[in-house]
Amino acid sequence: MLNNYLPFTDSTKYQELQLVSYCLQNSEEWSCFKDVTTSLAITNYKLKQLIKNINATGLITIDIQNRQKSFIKISDTDPIDLQKITTHAALHSLKFKIFLHLFMNVASRTQEDLQKKEGISAATYFRSKNALFQSLGAEKVTMISTSEAEVRLLITNVLYMFKYDKLFNIAEVSGTIHTLTDILTSHLNLTSKQQEKFFYFCWVNYLRYRMGMTLLATDRKYFLAKDNLPEDLAFTEQLATLLPELSNSDLEIFQRFCLSFLNPQTTQPEKILL
Repeated sequence: MLNNYLPFTDSTKYQELQLVSYCLQNSEEWSCFKDVTTSLAITNYKLKQLIKNINATGLITIDIQNRQKSFIKISDTDPIDLQKITTHAALHSLKFKIFLHLFMNVASRTQEDLQKKEGISAATYFRSKNALFQSLGAEKVTMISTSEAEVRLLITNVLYMFKYDKLFNIAEVSGTIHTLTDILTSHLNLTSKQQEKFFYFCWVNYLRYRMGMTLLATDRKYFLAKDNLPEDLAFTEQLATLLPELSNSDLEIFQRFCLSFLNPQTTQPEKILL
């Protein structure tokens, strides 16, 4: 799971997540400094800095106990705290900010705008950008360079993974997307997590359309054939409300893309496939 965070988090933030993960997975309540530093390949000084950084967030507390040896443990945590520390790591990572700038630049800010906001040089920007692409891997970079569908799927996965929803700030759009989800849920066995991820997926598509990005002919392999369910008409009507500027053909493509996204996540794929 941690490897999924690597492309989008800076080195120190990733090490903080590694430390939290190590402590939680350790079968013993207390973890010895030496064991931790050996496992994470870091120095005692670096370990103390990571603990200081984590405690400073106020989201998770790592206690230190000094006996003949030094030990650490994480105080009581719950899944919400763990998600918050993961989100915090992304929000404070330059690679994640560059990812958003490249693929979800709704405000059309320039590279220079980002550099000024973050107080970084062009050289730092390009180093982090290159590190981001290298972490994604050549195959993934090629795929997102040639497929708008792949871009939208990647963005959805990344934003959902970090529970980053700051861009989803138009109440009317959220309301329409919730209605879309309700329509599909009425005949698909979607869990609450699947519904939540579909909410992210719809928002990503909405914002990419608003940025002038459209699905391409080369994306057709990602689209499922439409079924003739009664819900299709209501679903299409809601899509038209969400994106009134789309042609009937584009609306059908988006609908098929939605079904394609949901199909692997449902337990009743035969209900949406011809």
